[in-house]
This record gives sequence, C-alpha cells and structure tokens, in this order.
Amino acid sequence: MRIRVEYWLLVSFLLGILVAYVLPVKVGLFSVVIDSFVSAFMFFAPAIVFVIVFDSTCSLLLEREITGRVIRASVILFALLVLGCSLFASIVLLAVSPSSVASAWLSNETFSYVGQVILTSLLRPVTLALLLGVIIALALSHTSFFKRAVDLSKRTYGLQERAFRLLLRIFPIITMSLGAGLYYALGTVSIEVYVTSMGLTLLLGLAALAILFVIVQKVARPEIKELAGYSMRIFATGLSIGSSYIILPLALRAFKEHFAVDNAVGDLVLTLGASLNRCGSVMGVLVVTSMAARYTGLEASWQQMLLLAIPVALIGFGSPGIQGGTLLVAMPIILHVINPLDAAKFVTVALALFVGGTTFIQAAVNTVSSGYIALLVDRQVSKLKR
Repeated sequence: MRIRVEYWLLVSFLLGILVAYVLPVKVGLFSVVIDSFVSAFMFFAPAIVFVIVFDSTCSLLLEREITGRVIRASVILFALLVLGCSLFASIVLLAVSPSSVASAWLSNETFSYVGQVILTSLLRPVTLALLLGVIIALALSHTSFFKRAVDLSKRTYGLQERAFRLLLRIFPIITMSLGAGLYYALGTVSIEVYVTSMGLTLLLGLAALAILFVIVQKVARPEIKELAGYSMRIFATGLSIGSSYIILPLALRAFKEHFAVDNAVGDLVLTLGASLNRCGSVMGVLVVTSMAARYTGLEASWQQMLLLAIPVALIGFGSPGIQGGTLLVAMPIILHVINPLDAAKFVTVALALFVGGTTFIQAAVNTVSSGYIALLVDRQVSKLKR
C-alpha cells in the first residue's frame, strides 16, 4: 500500500526532531533550509494566489451570469467567518492566559500601530493579488479577449500545478529542518508543546465547526446525515493532506456527492475558500503564539491575545493558502505585540508548531467550513432566483 506524501511529511518532521536529539552538535544547515524556503515563498506567493483565483473565476464566468453575486456573498461570509473564529479563539485563550503585570489599558501608540497594520494588510501583495484576480476576470468577461484570457490562465495554472508537484519532492527536507528547529528551540519539552498546540487547535476547530454546523443546518436545511457525512469525510482528508489547495479537487467531488447544489455555485465558493478561508489557520496562529511565548520564557497576557485577534484575522484573510503563510505574514504584528526576549527563537518555535503539526488540523477546519459557506451561499442564491 502506497503511503501518501503528506504522511511522509509528518514522518520527516519527527525524524528532524530525532536527528537533532541524536547529533551532539547543532546543525546550522537546518536554519539555512528554513530561511531559504521562507524567502522564496514570500517572493512567489502573490503570483501563485493570483493565478489560482483568476483561473477559477474565469472558468465559472464562462458558465453563469450569477457568478459576481456569488463572489460577493462568499467574500463577505468568509471574512465574517475568519474574524469570528479569530475572536472566538482569542477569547477562549484568555482563560489560560495570565493576568498582565502591566496596565490594563493599552496605549494610544499601540492602537495606532494596530491601525497601521490593518491598513497595510489590505495593501499587501497577496491581498491585492486576490482582489485583482477576481476584478480582472470580471472586467475581461465583458470583452472579446475573454476566451483568450481563459486559455492563457489554464496554461499558466497547469504550469503552476506542475511546479507544486516538484515542490512536494523537497518538502520532506523542509519539514525535517522544522522538526530539528523545534527541538533546538525547546529541548526536552518539545513533545509537550507540540501535543499541547495540536490539542488546543483541534478543540477550537471542532468547537467552531460544531457552531457553524448548527447554523448551516438551521439556515440551509441540508439533510443532517449528509452534512455530518461530508464533514467527517473532508475533515479526515484534511488531517491526512494538510493543504487547502491540494484538498480542493477531493472537496469538490465530495460536495457534489453529498449535496444537491448548483455545481457552478459549489465549485466557485469552494475554490474561493481555498484562497480566502483561513478560519482554522487564524485560530492556529493564536494558539502557537500563546504556546511559543510560554515555552520561550514569556507568558502572553490576555490583553495581548485579545489585541491580536482582529489584525490576525485581517492578515489571515489575505494570506496565501500555503503551509506557514498565515503565520509568516502575521509575524511582524505578533512580534510587536508579544515582544519576546529572543525573537529568533520565538519565530522558530512558532513556525515549527504551525507547519509541523497544527497545519493539518487547520486545513481540515478550513476545508470543511468552506463547504458550509457554499451551502449558505447556495441558499441565498436560491432565494434570489425565486
């Protein structure tokens, strides 16, 4: 029986921890691998996101005039979902965060900085790539060049998919480096923080999905059996794959098998969700921030966790759906608010926790909730047709 590549990634992560434990000296090559990967990722992320969003939007504009309305409803619901999950995770984490030794009132300078980060996040290259992908596709749909643009987007998307397959070949090296980095940062408590982070992320994710499950059942009224079956099927897939983009073809097929929803609506919403829906990811960011602070010698206060909720949500909504992307983009605001004594160690620990284990749970939560949003959007579109 062939083992999926995603399982090999988890094995390589654990192997990195083992190698770091066995070797008597710290290996600097692991840091070089991580730094090189992060730099390359940040450089190409806007182009990757643009190609995916532009291609999916163009494809569906060929089929239905209602696409623009579906896009608007999807974007609004995804934004509300991401913000709601971020606030939910932040509030839950307040219960395990210590009281701050500082003043309970945040300074004007802090609020000013957060405001600047929020505005800046809306102008980030990845956020602009998302917006431009949809806007340009809609604009071209009214011109005689549209079909040629669609053909070009298909070819570009195909090339990008082949590049992703090549990237997967070197991912075990990256995850192995992250595992070693986690061990170097945390030493003997590495397993403890790893398990704690995954457990918290799982509990928060399941709680958020349970709440959304009830809302969807009440509003869209799908069969409970089908909704539960779809949820368990896609959640299990997400746990084994760990990437919203790689899960997408399987999610599209499963959604059609479980629900009698307009294919154009389901395909578009799920495709947008692969790029926009980071509800599980933002919860993961807050969890690993709290855990990384704690295990690098600094307890994050309840004020700090609450302050991070909104900017992390906004940044998460515009971040790419690639492992570690949400945390990497949010890291500047996290470092400013948390202000760890050893920033390099904090980043290494947080990234290792985020990519090494919690990303599988995050991808599962992201993908299942995207299906829920598709049902809500289909319900809204159905009402407009009447």
